[in-house]
Amino acid sequence: MKKLLLIGDSIRMNYDKYVRQALEGRVNVLSPNENACFAAYTYYAIGDWEHNYRFGEDVDVIHWNVGLHDVIRFHYDEPMTPPEIYGYYLGRVIHRLRDVYPHAQQIFALSTPGRDEKYVLPWIVRKNKDIDRINEVALQVMRENGVPVNDLASVVRQHDPDAIYADATHYNYTGAVILAKAVLDKVCPLLGVEPDLEKLHPETERRTDIRE
Repeated sequence: MKKLLLIGDSIRMNYDKYVRQALEGRVNVLSPNENACFAAYTYYAIGDWEHNYRFGEDVDVIHWNVGLHDVIRFHYDEPMTPPEIYGYYLGRVIHRLRDVYPHAQQIFALSTPGRDEKYVLPWIVRKNKDIDRINEVALQVMRENGVPVNDLASVVRQHDPDAIYADATHYNYTGAVILAKAVLDKVCPLLGVEPDLEKLHPETERRTDIRE
């Protein structure tokens, strides 16, 4: 059975379970039970994740994202990670993943926009202008390294925010399934499988395991 590795922040944690549901019995979907946080932390944690979870060097496809922690502003200060440093670490993540998973095709997902008006607490703010900037950086880095991009930012912007967001950053069931389908559209051709979209039924349970 083919292996798909999902790495990313809380947005990945939003859609992860629905990707798993759609690929159940078709693909072995793997992921660390941890938020990837910053680009620098992702680079640091790749080895630990492999050591702890034993995904195996035979992973076929890696779909990953990181960035929303890098743009956090505390008390309206500058973003946590300057764009040039963000790009630097993206490049290092690409090469680290290639070292650890030499046979895997990588796909990088652009960071999704938030709802600027919903960030009302000054000690943690995200701004879409910062997200757009790091996405520009990411596009350049991925072009330079031959990594395909999944433009989840554009996917989100096609929908009414009130219909898909659960808060300023994360997604409700509808939004998470929209993102899951966008991920499936990218990874399934590489894995040679068709997803079972009938398994993506509405849920009423409260979101869990989401971390800012």
